[in-house]
Amino acid sequence: MSQIAESLNKLFDSHRVIFWHDEKAELLDSFQELVLPEVESIHVNNNEFYVKHRVVKQVPGGKFLIYRSGPRPAYVNNWLLDLELAHYEFHTNQEATFLQELGLEYDFKDLVSEHIEFFKSKDRRQKLKGLLGKEDAFKDICYKMLAVVFNSSTISLPAFIQAHANAFSDGTDRLDRELTRYNLKSFYWQQIADTYKYFNSSPQIYDFLLEVFANVFSLTTSSGLTRDANLLLSLWKDSIAYQEAFQKLSGKIATGLNIQALLDDASLDDVLDDDLFRIVDYKIIHELINLVESESISNDRASQVIKSRENKYWYKDFQDFYSAIAHAIEVISLTRKYASQSFSDLEYTAKLYSQTLFLVDFHYRKFIWHYRNKNQDKSLELLFEKVERVYSNDWLLLLNNKWQSLIDAREEWPYVPLLSQSRFYKDHVEPVLNKGQRVFVIVSDALRYECGYEYLQKVNAENRYEGELHHMITGLPSYTQLGMASLLPHQSLSIIAGSDKVSVDGVPCQGIQGRQKVLATLEARKATAIQADDFMKMNSSTGGRDFVKQYELIYIFHNQIDKTGDDKTTEDNVFEAVERELSFLMDVVKRIANMNGTNMLVTTDHGFLYQHTALDESDFALLKVEGDAWKENRRFIIGKNLTGTTKVKRFSAQALNLSGDFEVLLPKSISRHRVMGAGSRFVHGGASLQEVVIPLIKITKKRQDTTKQVGIDVIQQTNKITTNILSVSFLQTELVTDSVLTRTIKAGLYADDELISDQFNFNFDIQEGSERQREVKHRFQLSSKASGKYKNQSVKLVLEEPVEGSSKWRSYKEYTYTLNISFSSDFDDF
Repeated sequence: MSQIAESLNKLFDSHRVIFWHDEKAELLDSFQELVLPEVESIHVNNNEFYVKHRVVKQVPGGKFLIYRSGPRPAYVNNWLLDLELAHYEFHTNQEATFLQELGLEYDFKDLVSEHIEFFKSKDRRQKLKGLLGKEDAFKDICYKMLAVVFNSSTISLPAFIQAHANAFSDGTDRLDRELTRYNLKSFYWQQIADTYKYFNSSPQIYDFLLEVFANVFSLTTSSGLTRDANLLLSLWKDSIAYQEAFQKLSGKIATGLNIQALLDDASLDDVLDDDLFRIVDYKIIHELINLVESESISNDRASQVIKSRENKYWYKDFQDFYSAIAHAIEVISLTRKYASQSFSDLEYTAKLYSQTLFLVDFHYRKFIWHYRNKNQDKSLELLFEKVERVYSNDWLLLLNNKWQSLIDAREEWPYVPLLSQSRFYKDHVEPVLNKGQRVFVIVSDALRYECGYEYLQKVNAENRYEGELHHMITGLPSYTQLGMASLLPHQSLSIIAGSDKVSVDGVPCQGIQGRQKVLATLEARKATAIQADDFMKMNSSTGGRDFVKQYELIYIFHNQIDKTGDDKTTEDNVFEAVERELSFLMDVVKRIANMNGTNMLVTTDHGFLYQHTALDESDFALLKVEGDAWKENRRFIIGKNLTGTTKVKRFSAQALNLSGDFEVLLPKSISRHRVMGAGSRFVHGGASLQEVVIPLIKITKKRQDTTKQVGIDVIQQTNKITTNILSVSFLQTELVTDSVLTRTIKAGLYADDELISDQFNFNFDIQEGSERQREVKHRFQLSSKASGKYKNQSVKLVLEEPVEGSSKWRSYKEYTYTLNISFSSDFDDF
């Protein structure tokens, strides 16, 4: 079938009568050869009356192809004019063929002629056809042609500019060549001129972008572009497809505009709201570090600065920097607040540590972790040195010197109900078992108290899990064998002569087999012990549940933190090990819940001391130990007939509530005993607060929801928008708590699903303050379409929230406004 026949067949699907005017009679033979099913072909040749009578009277429902050759008759002499106007006219030149293929009226012939090179490609025609609509005007079609050229799924000028910038950033001029070849260059740049007021006799994408960035950045002179330049950059930053191009060009433009020189003379406040250039964050971080190091910025002010950056474009690249600074501030300020506090007795001080003092150790750990995440970046070196000095000298040493004075004043180590680790089974496990409930005890080696605090936050953030944090005091020495034994059911504990191994009621309890033996001695209780890795290998719905059904009490042991810290070659990775362990423990709890477990106790054998910097000579104590030493460790010595200098505290076995005939020497405060080949930055076994105050997290799996996200409302004082700036107050309806979680939103104004404002991103995580203090304001800048295309129409302020586990967003709330912007607002940019 010829192309003409194919085209006509398609046209007869929607038209009964088709006129074919062939002025030069070039296609008469083709007409005469045509055979179209159910179509009558008539050649007009002084037979107009017959044609009209045949079409209108004789076969009023039939299909006709009416062919006329020669000059087109004038209207007054055209007897068939009424039929021609009422029906369809078929054209056979190249432009007409393309129009027919696209389903466009012949009125667009000049458009096709003007851009004929574009239409010569069947692939381009097919792509364009998929975008065309019935009501498309000349400009609409040109926009859709640009969408084909830029390979853009979004038909909008900002989308085309993003694609153009992306090609430029890749070093290709293909799009510029195609715009010229298809005669679309003038149209494209005229749209940019009309929208952004960018005028250049030889427009170039990079030159245009220079002006856009200069127009938006706070320290550069405005280039006179419209406010739509702000919206362009906002949309670009929010684009997933073109983020890499934005980042590359942002760096190039920063050099082109000499941003670094401008930042050298700028203050913190000058650039706090800017997020076009990475170098702005370098400037802010540099200023913050100096202010924090010199202690010349308040906590509130520093927190405000960091919070203001949290939702900026580059924050994800600098999150570790800002987090390190935030934790450094807390280390310093809390040390200044609590270092001078006096202590009255051991139990009170341990309680005080569990309530507030532990936070210094928590923030120190988090600071070091973020610092190491940035590969110990040199820009953080000044802050690192400051934190190390404050933590080691002003906190760790001073705190434990005062704590040591309380220890020195006592002859016996406390053995207190609900507090002593050695009473763990009696006080915390047995009461639950007596109620006929199954108990899971998860023991994580070296999970010190502040780690338990962070773990509690994770537990309570999980829906249907509730946790409570308590503290206990370990026995002495605070090392693994004794700590693990203390957590088991027992009447007495003893260190086996000549070693550091421990027996429980005369039964050695080393390793998982030893602990299983101890648990097997329980009368009328079915209890066992298992390594966490083995437990996690079980299928929760089959073998796991069968295993659990056998026992009332299951101890689950894991050793990641202590294993990492106790090795001299890996001790500097101990805080990374903590992060992994907290996630692992959450997985263990979920696995238990999947096996129908509801009562879980998470605790540890001991805490630890850790200082990231290599220790000074003064940190090692010259103990001059005499007697029969069974075991020597950095933080303790076990033996018989032991004596030492005044730099150690000596306890008898009985003073430590242990059976046997031996003594324990503990270096005072945070001093270490020299031991060949052992690490010195991560230690435990002594009596410091960080070693002996340990967490006990009681976790219950609930049937009902236990968490929700904070609500966000908009305080809508009016539903009319009368200027190109809309100030919106967002209200966090309640405070964030353990069970009321943060909510992140993205907000923008939309008209007919088109974004007509910049976008506002914010993480609502306010934990204290009045309703007024939970109010966050943003001034939306509206595009020129708000006072033009969409004037007097309804628009929506749309609040979206992220879909967990994806890059997508979903609608959270919507608020309707009416655009009623005065024409004078169109001149805001002049």
